[in-house]
Amino acid sequence: MPGLDNFFSKIYVINLFDKTERWEKVRKQFANRRIKVDRFIAIDGRCKDQGEKACKEKLGDFEMKYDVRIPLKKGANLKVMVPAASLTIGTIIILRHTVKMKYPRILICEDDIELARGFEKKFNQGIAELKKIGKENSWDLLYLGCGDRCGYKGVSEKRSKRNRHPSFLNQLMDVDIYVKSPNDIRFPCDECKSLTEHITRAVHPGGTWCYAFSLKGARKMLKLIGNNAGAHIDQLLAAEVEDGKMTAYAFDPPVVMHEAIIGPDGKRKTDIEWEW
Repeated sequence: MPGLDNFFSKIYVINLFDKTERWEKVRKQFANRRIKVDRFIAIDGRCKDQGEKACKEKLGDFEMKYDVRIPLKKGANLKVMVPAASLTIGTIIILRHTVKMKYPRILICEDDIELARGFEKKFNQGIAELKKIGKENSWDLLYLGCGDRCGYKGVSEKRSKRNRHPSFLNQLMDVDIYVKSPNDIRFPCDECKSLTEHITRAVHPGGTWCYAFSLKGARKMLKLIGNNAGAHIDQLLAAEVEDGKMTAYAFDPPVVMHEAIIGPDGKRKTDIEWEW
């Protein structure tokens, strides 16, 4: 069986320097399965309480320090843009290193994930299925967990015995979606087609909480981004997948979930602001 440690050259967990509790929580999930992960200290893009001038200065510092471009459009929402740019920059740094070291495959995880029950077994099954049909190396992106349109199992527009939980998305958007797993934040996807029993070809994947790049995928994405760090990385990835420039597969249903995105206070929990 492949196993994550054997399949991926590196497994990164992106974590802000002062969020040590989050790091320990996710590290333990992997450690309990004897999987080694590396902590990648996230680029700190928090500036919503520092004022517009400080946010703009931070963008300028990012461009100089990390050799990226962050076009600033008139009227841009800086409290959204700066944290988004920081996550994209972190991804660019990881991809540059992947290409430099010629790692065949790397996995990137955020620090607010939950590994599904039977995680390793399901992962191994999916990889073995891809190998059986000769597609184990045909992907640029491989999502262990994702949102939007990246699968169809366990998510529907009608409540059923199987999909009985209202989606968190219902609280954020004008949608009516039901899911098998409470933290599943995918949309139903009629266009998504199974490649194997556990793997589906993603149409428009959302989120970056646990996904992988192949070496060829890393090279492609660096070329497509062109050092442009002015947008959410998941939006950039989804656009390239939808345009057919990147090939994305996804575990269906996901084997890694995002923690609950709505807190007890009814507000969305995140360090990366988003405009819905």
